[in-house]
Amino acid sequence: MSVEYLKKILTENSGIVCLLGRAQAIAGGCDFYREDYAYEIETKYGRSPGEIFSSSFFRNRPKAFYECYREELLKKRGGPDECNYALKRMEDDGRLLGIVTRGFFNHSRMAGCRNVVQMYGNIDANTCPHCGRVYDGKYILEHTPLPYCENCGTLIYPGVALQGEMLDNQQITRAADLIARAKVLLVLGTGLTSNLGSLVRYFQGNLLAVVNSREELSDYKADCFCEGNAAEIMAQAYPGNHPLAAEGSV
Repeated sequence: MSVEYLKKILTENSGIVCLLGRAQAIAGGCDFYREDYAYEIETKYGRSPGEIFSSSFFRNRPKAFYECYREELLKKRGGPDECNYALKRMEDDGRLLGIVTRGFFNHSRMAGCRNVVQMYGNIDANTCPHCGRVYDGKYILEHTPLPYCENCGTLIYPGVALQGEMLDNQQITRAADLIARAKVLLVLGTGLTSNLGSLVRYFQGNLLAVVNSREELSDYKADCFCEGNAAEIMAQAYPGNHPLAAEGSV
């Protein structure tokens, strides 16, 4: 289907919710989601990403954990691209209700989006488990080898969901409620068979649009499907200028 049809959907409707996949983060310069990056981390650190970014590894080897957290997540986080800025314009125009994502690199907030449900956390929301003070990624980068809370001296807990932990039920509920309220669901940079795409089961609205790099069998369910680079497609479907990205936002 044509980008013109997607443009018609996005510019003539409100009540839009976006499921934002990892393709945006990769295009924005984030290495962590690349398919071959797990091998690079295992070669460099002698452990898999699943082992390093686990609650048990954090508790037992916090210095090694934070070394990898800084080098592989914070320093290689990338930044917003046209997907994020198009969503920002849609939100400013009163068309976008919000964004649901499994990504924790905070690109949409950096672009200025306000209502973002990050189901797996946020690298700019590292929190003191004792007093609750929140620290951004810059603070973690600047305080080595271990970042401690300025208020109470407690070791700061990373803002991302770790292996072995339950996801935040509040965020899951927020995501489901937001999708259920949508009149239009935009699945951007992922497919309907992905973990994120499976949340389409909560959608009760009128129009389903999918933008992804390749077509999948399940895409027949979509009212509109656009194949190609998501940033380029969104630049055409909801054009406009964007400001410089913010350094970070919680």
